Amino acid sequence: MDEVDKIIIHSLKQIGCKLEADDNEVFSLNHFTPDILARSVSRCLQAIKADAVVPKSLPESLNMAQKFTIASALAEACVSCGYRGDIGYQTFLYPNVVDTRRLFMFLIEQLPKLNDTLDSIEGGGERNEYNLLLKEIKNKVSRELKAPWVPQYCRGLANRKGEGNSSLTVDFTPHLNLHIPQFESDSQSKEFYQAPNIFQQATAADCDLVSSVLHKCAVDLYSPCLSLEGVQIKVNNKPNPIIPSLQAVEACTMKNTEDELQVVAGATTPLQNLIKNVEELQQINDSCLQELQTCNNKLSKIRQERADIVALMDSMRKDQKFHERTCVILENPNDNIVKLEGLIDKTRERRLTVENQWQSHRKPALKQIEEIQRLRQSKNLQNIQELRQTILDYETSLKEKTSTHIQLADELKRCAIGIAPRKEYTRRIYEFIGNIRKQRNDIFKILDDTRDLQKQLNSVSAQLQRQFNYTDDLLFQSAKVHSHAKQAYKLLASLHASCNEICDLVSRTGQTTKEIRDLEVQIDREHMKNVAASLEKITGDIKQFEMIIQSMQNDTVKQQI
Repeated sequence: MDEVDKIIIHSLKQIGCKLEADDNEVFSLNHFTPDILARSVSRCLQAIKADAVVPKSLPESLNMAQKFTIASALAEACVSCGYRGDIGYQTFLYPNVVDTRRLFMFLIEQLPKLNDTLDSIEGGGERNEYNLLLKEIKNKVSRELKAPWVPQYCRGLANRKGEGNSSLTVDFTPHLNLHIPQFESDSQSKEFYQAPNIFQQATAADCDLVSSVLHKCAVDLYSPCLSLEGVQIKVNNKPNPIIPSLQAVEACTMKNTEDELQVVAGATTPLQNLIKNVEELQQINDSCLQELQTCNNKLSKIRQERADIVALMDSMRKDQKFHERTCVILENPNDNIVKLEGLIDKTRERRLTVENQWQSHRKPALKQIEEIQRLRQSKNLQNIQELRQTILDYETSLKEKTSTHIQLADELKRCAIGIAPRKEYTRRIYEFIGNIRKQRNDIFKILDDTRDLQKQLNSVSAQLQRQFNYTDDLLFQSAKVHSHAKQAYKLLASLHASCNEICDLVSRTGQTTKEIRDLEVQIDREHMKNVAASLEKITGDIKQFEMIIQSMQNDTVKQQI
């Protein structure tokens, strides 16, 4: 079974199942936990049916009710795919190797055939995650496109079904011609009471009542309720028309309706008058738009001229200030020159004091700059030495890693040579099938030989019975005459009884041997199912259920108090 387990694990990895063992062990069916089993089976079901909605994994919480629901949903999905074996929630919550192997053999046979380009990458590797992601996106988009629309406030209930919980969804199937009877006078009351109500209409058309009422409300809300028939607007031919008020429109409408009642046959219809008025309004609107365009052009030109004038005025103000100051200085030239010389002298003295202060601050600043530069140079040298040392360390680690990489590559080549490719697996499968066929033919031959032997035994037993009857009659007739015939008859009866006992013992021995073999096979099967581990898990789950029930009872008692 090791080869079969390897084929199963290889197939599961190809469809995207993450199967890894701890401590560098070879992953096998013994490593399958309930969570890994549920995720792998869900992945297989999604690969078999792209539109199937199944739970992806067991919940991480300790709520056994949710686990029981999800395990039951997975079991029902496997049965719907055609699995005929013994399966239920116990298959996922308390797995054993035999049932797991049988289930995965069925699911792998049901998987769709994949292309060689997707099956092997770089000569026998696993499918990359990019193709799996594209396939998952494609399946999800197609599934959402096929699903019916659900309102926003109902999506919480509808999405609970995908998580293994129960939910109720109702399709939107309205009655498109729902009629709600109404009456405004006593003459229509009979028709109102005889018309079928909305419940009868929805039941007769096999539609949903709530959907029908929502559809009728939407139609009544958004249906056009205004009509242009009989409306006529008169506008005076003015250069700037003004839209008339609501009262004027109503007055015009009433006047037009009175005029229409007085018009004889052959007069213009209200629709023609309305079209003529619309054309006149269109011409007036075009002329107004042209005038508005010309006014906008003139306004933009005026704004540009205004901006140019403002800029010119600013420049002229600056020149005016400069000329005013120059005139003030030229009015008293001697006094102004004396003032300027005094300002120059003060400026020189201030400059000398500032230079002295700068020299007093400059010398310690230069010393501090030199010290900082020396410290920076020493620090740079230290950093350069550290970088060189790190470069040397990296070079040595790189050499070590390249050597280990070469060794690992050689080991990988050796392992790849030792691992059997897919053709080898198919060849072994064909060998298994050939051996099974050969064993089946041998079993059929043994059954045929057994049937022939049974026929021979039946014929021989019948012949012996006839011989015994004949001999019994012959000795019984002779025993009446001869005394030694009586002794022979007694010996024949004892011999017949002994032979019958021997035959019964032989048949009982064979039946006992068969029962012993059946019990040994059953014992081996029970050993393979790990009954002890399953019983431990079941007892733990029962204790957990008891704790939950006890906590619920305590909560109810507290609430009652």
